[in-house]
Amino acid sequence: MTSINAGGAFYRVQNSLNENSENVSKSMQRLASGRQNIAPGDRSASVAVAYGMQAEMASIKVGLKNATEVLQVMEMANNDLGILNDLMVRLEELHALGTNGLNSTQDTAAILAEATDILTEYAAVTTRATWKGNTVFGGAKTVAFGRNTGTATTVNAGTAPVLTVTAAHISTGHATGTSALATDKGKLDAAIVESGNVYNQVSNKISHLSSLNAGYALDVASKMDVDFAGETTELAKGQILAQAGTAMLAQANAQGQGMLALIQS
Repeated sequence: MTSINAGGAFYRVQNSLNENSENVSKSMQRLASGRQNIAPGDRSASVAVAYGMQAEMASIKVGLKNATEVLQVMEMANNDLGILNDLMVRLEELHALGTNGLNSTQDTAAILAEATDILTEYAAVTTRATWKGNTVFGGAKTVAFGRNTGTATTVNAGTAPVLTVTAAHISTGHATGTSALATDKGKLDAAIVESGNVYNQVSNKISHLSSLNAGYALDVASKMDVDFAGETTELAKGQILAQAGTAMLAQANAQGQGMLALIQS
């Protein structure tokens, strides 16, 4: 049976045309904004995951800054520990000089004066080793490296030992000086090892955080950023369908005109 609505073709074509126009509009919005989610209902679960990851990324970026500061502190500490080691080595040399029984009074006085100056400088180095007012040696600090990156790390540059040896023991080569130097040197070596280990640990942490941050950024982009190549293809497809729909709408309308012509004849 032939009816005036031509089998509903006009309305079906019009509905398809409206859908194609909406798809073209969405593609254009995505390409213009650079985001694949342009409405609250678009991939809401993916958006929620991406937002959560963005929050973690923010804390990781701060963690990287914290870790970088720790490295700067440890570099300063390692430099000062190197100075202390050089001073300790010179004390060892002076002690060996003081052990010489052929030293004159003037020799002993010279050794005593240099040893006194070295001990004073040693104490000064340990005192001035601070960072933003915080003691570096013997003062463990807790530093956070970002959410979900493990528990906070305690940073300690080691404990630079307070020397027990005296200048008098060194200048005379006294046996007490031998024992004290050995004990003090052992403590200083331990501080150097501890400081170096902390530096390596933080360096490894930075490498891990950098890789983690890059991975999060890629994952967030995959959930939030538009696929330009794919969306451009969809836009071209939608535009072709819209043009075809317009043409078909005209033909469907022409069918109605044919009915009118049949009646008029």
